[in-house]
Amino acid sequence: WALQALGQAQLRDLRGGQADDGLAAAERALALDANLAEAHAIKAAILAGGGRYDEAAAEIAMALRLDPESFEVNRSAGYLSFRRQQLADAIRYFEKAMALVETDVNSACMLLTCYTATGNSEGTRRAAQLALERTEAALAHDANNGTVNGYSAYALAALGESDRAR
Repeated sequence: WALQALGQAQLRDLRGGQADDGLAAAERALALDANLAEAHAIKAAILAGGGRYDEAAAEIAMALRLDPESFEVNRSAGYLSFRRQQLADAIRYFEKAMALVETDVNSACMLLTCYTATGNSEGTRRAAQLALERTEAALAHDANNGTVNGYSAYALAALGESDRAR
């Protein structure tokens, strides 16, 4: 049910809000087992997407208590913190998510954004370099991935390599 919730939420985003948001599926997963950290994290992401930040924060707090080492939990916590403009927290969660999954390109780029917004040039450069390394690895397997190509251009631009970013 938790995976169904995630899929429905992503489909809703792709369809411009014209699909089930996945909240019912997340709640069903939690009804079956309230100790599923990832189900709490997915529910939090869905709630935050609807602007329900306080409810999302409660779900994230529960998810972090249940499994502070979960990639999905840390990534969701990072996004919620980012949306709430709590960039120091967002950085901590995205750093953790990135450390948990070596192929995670998205968290590296979110870190790049967070470090840039906080004026941390060393963090910006390190995040850009990590993002570039991860995008290059991903593009070696699928050179036509538009999202990863965009992340690559973002990392290259942050590194001052505008010619390569084109």
